[in-house]
Amino acid sequence: MLIHTEHLRLLTCQIDHLQAIVRDPKSLGSLLGASIPDGWPGSRDAWPHCLELLRKEPLLALSGWWLYLLTHAHERALIGCGGFKTPPVEGVVEVGYEIAPTFRGRDLEREAVAGLVRYAFTRPEVNAVQALTTARRGPQTDVLERVGMRKSGEAVDAQAGRVWCWKVDREDFENAVRQKAA
Repeated sequence: MLIHTEHLRLLTCQIDHLQAIVRDPKSLGSLLGASIPDGWPGSRDAWPHCLELLRKEPLLALSGWWLYLLTHAHERALIGCGGFKTPPVEGVVEVGYEIAPTFRGRDLEREAVAGLVRYAFTRPEVNAVQALTTARRGPQTDVLERVGMRKSGEAVDAQAGRVWCWKVDREDFENAVRQKAA
């Protein structure tokens, strides 16, 4: 599956991609035909788990509710990854992303998240898209606000501690799209 934005291509992460990342992230470049930036991924801890999960449930990669590799269409470079934590639960899907340090601050974070949110709302089972951030203002909160999300509460995450919850519902998303088109 491929999601297109103005500058990015979001490619569904497959087993061969995950194997390359677990082995040596730089080896992913030959599979993608793209350069892999230094400093990506920020942590390699979750990748073996993702690989095992996809081996157990290979249809996840076809569902649309999975992990995407974010490539810059013009620079032929991987800029990061993003996607959905799980398929929708009671109409809500959670989005997350990681951008390589060399590509941060170029508005690509917003473009990637906007592409994921737009894709989510093409699916009739989605009523809202949410995200979690650390409980402080920063670049991530700015990105989420710029794609139409609003802070909807707080929670405690087992690993991150106190987090802020962000959400945009279908009606607000569709109203924003109509306003931009007018």
